[in-house]
Amino acid sequence: MPSFATRAKLFLAAILVAAVPVAAFSFQPPATTTDAPAAATTDTAAGDPASLSSYPVTEFMNASLLEGADITKGQQVFARTGACLTCHGWNGDGMGKNPRSEGDAAKLRESQLDTQTFIDTISCGIPGTPMPYHNNQAYKKPEICFDQVMADFDAANAPRKGKSLRPADIINLVAYIQTHVQGQGPTTLEQCQEFFGASASKACTNLE
Repeated sequence: MPSFATRAKLFLAAILVAAVPVAAFSFQPPATTTDAPAAATTDTAAGDPASLSSYPVTEFMNASLLEGADITKGQQVFARTGACLTCHGWNGDGMGKNPRSEGDAAKLRESQLDTQTFIDTISCGIPGTPMPYHNNQAYKKPEICFDQVMADFDAANAPRKGKSLRPADIINLVAYIQTHVQGQGPTTLEQCQEFFGASASKACTNLE
């Protein structure tokens, strides 16, 4: 696992990609409503789209941290449970429909974050920015987010609370992002059709 210092640098990289002013970033680790996609099956056998083993391991992916992940559930978390697409866009281009974040959310397609840093960022958010935390124990138990608790922050830089996600669903979500969003290049009609399923004829007209 990368050192705290390395992970802190990757958090800063996430902010730069998101076009959030660096001055807003105050997280200091210790020195030491778009249409949802169509429902899919959750069979995780090898060769099934839900299984991590069906996808190549990229340079940013730590497959051991994603062992047992269900990518189909991860897509459901991205689209529904975690409402990630409202800020990041259904395709991770940072252009979600939330008017407070449109164009400012991290462009996940271009992200160079590794698996562990994605897990940390989703779990703990990025204090001082609109990126919320999704682990409901974050900043309550210091061991969850770099030995920090809510009392360590002033009101202006306090972490924002997002939708609560189970640790297993955070893993599922990261697996989905790293297999279907990160490094996928320009958005294609085929990607849009895969995401929206039966709703694609309406949702994907701008790509036809």
